[in-house]
Amino acid sequence: MKKKFFFFIFKYKHRKNIFNNFLKIKTINNYRLYDLSGPYKYYFFSKIISYLVQKFNIFFKNIYLISCDGKPIIIKNGVNIWFGGTSHKVPEQYKNLKNNCHVFENFIKKEENLIKLFPANLKLISPNKNLKIVFIGTFNFNKHKIVNLIWKNEKNKILKNYNLIEKKSFWKKYKLEKHKKIITYYLGLKDLIRFHSIKKLNNVFKKDLVIVGTAWKPYIKSSLNNNHDPEYIRSLYKGNICLDFGSKWGDSCLYPRSVNIIESGGILLQVKQSDSKIIYHNIYNDMSFNSFNDLTKKINRLIDYKKISNNLYFNQFKIFNNKNLNYKTLQNISKISNKNKNFNI
Repeated sequence: MKKKFFFFIFKYKHRKNIFNNFLKIKTINNYRLYDLSGPYKYYFFSKIISYLVQKFNIFFKNIYLISCDGKPIIIKNGVNIWFGGTSHKVPEQYKNLKNNCHVFENFIKKEENLIKLFPANLKLISPNKNLKIVFIGTFNFNKHKIVNLIWKNEKNKILKNYNLIEKKSFWKKYKLEKHKKIITYYLGLKDLIRFHSIKKLNNVFKKDLVIVGTAWKPYIKSSLNNNHDPEYIRSLYKGNICLDFGSKWGDSCLYPRSVNIIESGGILLQVKQSDSKIIYHNIYNDMSFNSFNDLTKKINRLIDYKKISNNLYFNQFKIFNNKNLNYKTLQNISKISNKNKNFNI
């Protein structure tokens, strides 16, 4: 098989964590990966490699450049991965590039070039004997009156069906399906779902619930301050039940937080996403919840029955302990990178 070489060349060091263990992959079958991210490598190596590969791309057909959030922008022989949201977040001057990639599905329109960065370098552990329920995250209260009005009218229905706001019929009810601020309103409702669900969970599982996020302090006294240390976060996730209400930006199972939970050895319990069944296969129903009552029932089962929590963790590990998942992702990246053939640099 012909060898292919992938170079991560994004500028900002803080973006390394968002790739989780994907950056630690060195080889997958006939593919080789090189991490040249961060400011020092960027200025000493990445800028030169980027210029040469793109300028003389006809000679470097088996080399692919991977950038992050447009720093730098790649035109040929590579892709621009945008973690900051759906295609709505791509700056206007770059929207016409055909090699822009996204990790979140857009509930308004089908995203092009959607890629999935699967968990990598997993280690098999045993869930903790005394399981804790861990939630790490924050929230923002939306100041738009329409968001508060919708929540007032729909709160009970939404807590019984978290996916309600993903449906176009929901927004048509308020004549907002084509509104220019629909994404803002969508984000506002996602924050309210997260806030009220965690508050209710704290009333039910106060002794077993670990909440990390300074914003929670005025509402939940036992919550812990923000701590962005990757090792600290992994230690909390490891062997515990880890809650994920999905990305605020879209509707996809695999994104930085959920991947981090799996790589850390946590038992992922995630709000149902559009691709839950595709990604989690026959255990998607055990890993997913779609209402507050459904969530509490599944938490209780995992805490009360050690065999169930052990089986769920092992099956989760078995699904993702497969390097061919990311091999397919890299194949997809190589295909997408060829879409800008007619662009001039």
